[in-house]
Amino acid sequence: MQDPYKFLMNGRAFDNGDRLDKLAAGLTALQHVFDGQFRALTDKKRLYEHDRQLFQARITRYEDGSFIAYLGLTYTGLQTVFPFVQGTPNIWEATKNAFDFLKAIHELAHQDKTVQITQDGNGNTAVTAGDVHINYHGPVYQIGTQIIGAVREIDNLLEGEEVKKIALEGPDSTPVLELTSDMKGLFQPPTRIEDAPVKISCDIFDFNKYDKAGKARVASDQAIPPGNYRFKNIGDQAVEEFILSMTESQVQLNCLIKYQNDPLTESNISEILVMSVVT
Repeated sequence: MQDPYKFLMNGRAFDNGDRLDKLAAGLTALQHVFDGQFRALTDKKRLYEHDRQLFQARITRYEDGSFIAYLGLTYTGLQTVFPFVQGTPNIWEATKNAFDFLKAIHELAHQDKTVQITQDGNGNTAVTAGDVHINYHGPVYQIGTQIIGAVREIDNLLEGEEVKKIALEGPDSTPVLELTSDMKGLFQPPTRIEDAPVKISCDIFDFNKYDKAGKARVASDQAIPPGNYRFKNIGDQAVEEFILSMTESQVQLNCLIKYQNDPLTESNISEILVMSVVT
């Protein structure tokens, strides 16, 4: 079976030739959308080489002007997974519904609403945020959670008049997903930084001296729930002190907490902003 698609990237970056950085990143994000489809439909966590033999996206022709590529997406031997696409006759339509779901919940998050997502086990997904109630039929959550990374990659590529629009169309030019530069940032979770510093005891188990960022394991009875968190050094301490801190079982961070309103994750903490570390 093969589904026809058309991938478009519009803006100055694609006039008089195509900017390679934008084009390469756009095609990579597109492949990640298709990979997310496959993972959702097959309930796999990653694709292997033999999966690529079954599931292939091939560019069949180009059009000049803006970057436009016509694609054929082949699903070999995947008819047995079609019952998973409940309520939708094909994969591209299920992906379109999943994108609409992602757009709706992120619009609510940017309105500072708390989004609740529930599934009834019969292919129905309900979104509730205050007095807003939206119902979806089909695997919108399963596909949505698998393609959100790719959608955020596309979001990052938008750049005013330089990259005005990125879209994937299905049969009869039906939009599967479409992002425009005036939407930039929509699919990134809104964040806020708590004003008051806190002290947290933790175990630093990873640190990148180039990014000045790492990961810390926070135990119970701290200012934030226990778990593993990303952190970033925003103070003036040398990176060597963070590297040495990994030899200690516990250190204390004087930090600010950066919160996020991500409707697809349980944690509302984006990262820890470290002002100083004490061993």
